[in-house]
Amino acid sequence: MPRLSSLAVSLSFVLVAFGCAPATAPRLADVTLRGGDGSVRPISEVARGAPLTVVTFFSAACPCQRAHDPVLRDLFARFRGRGVAFVAVDSEARATPTADAAEARERAYPYPLLTDAGGALADALHAEYATYSVILDTSLRVRYRGAIDSDKNHLHDDARRYLGDALERLLAGGEPEHAETEALGCTLRRR
Repeated sequence: MPRLSSLAVSLSFVLVAFGCAPATAPRLADVTLRGGDGSVRPISEVARGAPLTVVTFFSAACPCQRAHDPVLRDLFARFRGRGVAFVAVDSEARATPTADAAEARERAYPYPLLTDAGGALADALHAEYATYSVILDTSLRVRYRGAIDSDKNHLHDDARRYLGDALERLLAGGEPEHAETEALGCTLRRR
């Protein structure tokens, strides 16, 4: 075993020396987001005061996103009285705070749609798809990540309600039945 670990350490130095080392995601607490009003908000501020914060990654062009807008509005209405914060985040390359503010108004989002210029939050939370949702606790620890539900863009009454179920279990002091599920939205256009 000592030979294997020294080989791994040597390989790591070679990868770093030649610029091939994987990029490290930024620390979650250091990520800031921009609002349509020009504000700059650290993710820690977005989550401040809430026992849980739902972060859902957004794409204006994604049909799965549009199909799930009513589901997200319903989840917000269901859980806001229990202190849960919601935020949509646009990490796509062409995202702007002005366009995101217009999208939020057009879609009647009762929660903010913030811009993640450069995709730092998407990198920190490993978001690759629209509708990918993460539940953070007060210490910004990820408690759930993945799909809103088991539907893609044609919603069914018998869909598994992953996000809502995870919120219910966490608020009751338990753990989600599924801590991670597969997000079903469009690929976030990061370039």
